[in-house]
Amino acid sequence: MSSKKVYKNERQIKLSSNNYSQELVKLDLREFPLIEDFSILVQQRGAFGYHLYYVSPMYGLLASFPWWDHAEKDLETMKIANIPLGTIDRPFDDLEQSWQILIWDKRDYVYIMEGEGPCCIEFPVWFRVRKQRYIEEWDRVLRDFTK
Repeated sequence: MSSKKVYKNERQIKLSSNNYSQELVKLDLREFPLIEDFSILVQQRGAFGYHLYYVSPMYGLLASFPWWDHAEKDLETMKIANIPLGTIDRPFDDLEQSWQILIWDKRDYVYIMEGEGPCCIEFPVWFRVRKQRYIEEWDRVLRDFTK
């Protein structure tokens, strides 16, 4: 990732537990900063193939999938119905060593929270994106990688 800017919120979101289906509904979603210039960057990372990054020209690196090695193999066959997106009751939830991401939509927005450990309750990165923009960016990436 060439950008040196890394997005962090001024405060972390702290949940009471990692029962996300119960905890996320308690959040005031209006507090999530709106990233208007959200985009998805897919970049070669040497022996680990392509990696996927959520970025913003204004804010820099927003979130990523650091353990998704060789993402290009999945992107070649992935459909828009399979992109990382859940609901507030069943968020998309991916985790690995020292990393976790939750992604869900509600009405016109997609909400993203990134934490620094599996099953975490503290999230230093949290923001929202217009749902239309999120879908359009994923559609663009999938078209770029479709054989």
